[in-house]
Amino acid sequence: VEAAPRRPQPSMAQNKAWQAFDTSTEAGRMLKKLYGSSAGHPNIAYPKLTTKPRKQMPKFIPGGAKLDATDARSNSHRREKASTVEPWRKKYARPTYKPIDFVARKRNTAAIDEILEDMSMRNAAYRPPRVNGSSTDAEKARLQEIAQFGGGKALPDEMTLGKTTLPSERRAQALEEARVEREWRKRRGLTEEPAAAAPEPKSLETQQIEQISREIEDRAAFLEEAKA
Repeated sequence: VEAAPRRPQPSMAQNKAWQAFDTSTEAGRMLKKLYGSSAGHPNIAYPKLTTKPRKQMPKFIPGGAKLDATDARSNSHRREKASTVEPWRKKYARPTYKPIDFVARKRNTAAIDEILEDMSMRNAAYRPPRVNGSSTDAEKARLQEIAQFGGGKALPDEMTLGKTTLPSERRAQALEEARVEREWRKRRGLTEEPAAAAPEPKSLETQQIEQISREIEDRAAFLEEAKA
């Protein structure tokens, strides 16, 4: 039986085991010369290179691609100078006018005094127009009457008088009926009846007594309804 041929072992240059040595030593440099393609570089700490930042170049550089050049199209000095040129004409002094100069006929002192006198007379004789006041005693009494006899929702129905005819409306209705009666008697040729004497006004004490009596009667009636 023939023995299997032995696999050839890789040389030092093929397995590159020499690269495990640092070239900073003499042995490492010698291995580098023997098995390396070229001599290694010595480990020298060179200073870091510093470069100036480059200026950003624009997309379009006018004036032959020079950074310091200017675009001739943006130079409007000649156009501005041309626009300020005025055509030749004879110079005249411009007159200065005042608004009073355009009045067709100026007033004299007598006319002005007459106008001022008329204005002062009108101001002194002015009287404001007559308007019905909104905060008078009569207006307050009318609103109180509406709140008392016109109904409302502030209290329950059994504690209010309910919505009834206002006393002022009843007085106006009585006066209208009396006027109609007088007119009919006048047309029929009847003599007018003597006006009845007006009743004497009740004293304050009598009015208070009557008010208390009405309140007692109302409460008694309410209790009777509650019991029922």
